[in-house]
Amino acid sequence: MKNNNWILQCCCFGFLLLTGPTTWADQVRISGTGALLSAVKQATNAYSQQHPDVQIQFLFPPIGSSGAIKAVTNKQLDIALSGRPLKEEEQSTGLVQEWLGRSPFLFVVHKDSPVTQATLVQLTDWYSGRQTTWPDGSKVRVVLRPLADADTTILKNISPSMEEAVTTAHANRQPGSALADTDIDLVDMIEKVPGGLGSVALTLILAEHRPLKGLILDGIEPTVAAMENNNYKYVKQAYLVISAKPPPHVRAIVDFLLSPEATATLLQLGISNKKP
Repeated sequence: MKNNNWILQCCCFGFLLLTGPTTWADQVRISGTGALLSAVKQATNAYSQQHPDVQIQFLFPPIGSSGAIKAVTNKQLDIALSGRPLKEEEQSTGLVQEWLGRSPFLFVVHKDSPVTQATLVQLTDWYSGRQTTWPDGSKVRVVLRPLADADTTILKNISPSMEEAVTTAHANRQPGSALADTDIDLVDMIEKVPGGLGSVALTLILAEHRPLKGLILDGIEPTVAAMENNNYKYVKQAYLVISAKPPPHVRAIVDFLLSPEATATLLQLGISNKKP
């Protein structure tokens, strides 16, 4: 059976192909990782008000970092929102990236969960299946992302024990168990699945007002301030990917998103452009 994420990307690419390339000079198409899409859309509202002649289209559902980067390469998108830096082979196709910022990468549960904190040891036990219940005895239901996904890479890079736990979780995953193809799928599942546990960037929770909360990890709250002070160390990066020679109106939107006005909005939505 083909991966659902692959099917989703194909459908989105089909939409792009059917609608054809951009037909008017001041139309801009944007998509990418679901973690960034809503926040960036809100940040561009001011630009749209200032430039009503520019039509900015955000493609929902999101098609992921890799799918959007490929779409920019094929001139089917103008700006890709990526949660990872460009790979060498992607740069060789004539793409460039602008660093937008970073957002705390959280372990999330439903806001009504009695659980408010965890240790990294507890998390690796839950992900690996060595421990299957919350402290109150209810069942932990871990929601995974695909092995090749950028968020899975972030998880694995937290520690060798977490890498082992995530690898074990995927190896032991039963058919029909929770696997989220996108960030949006993951937060949807955590909202609906009793005892759900997963990982996602803070900006998605804030921008979409999701009824989820990030667990305090080893005594550190997963806030932007804690990330900026280097106390909370787990983050998701945010990049804008465009062609090396974009049209002026595309470059103008990128420049706006890097401006103090837009970065102030993004900061309220959990994305900081303060360098680590």
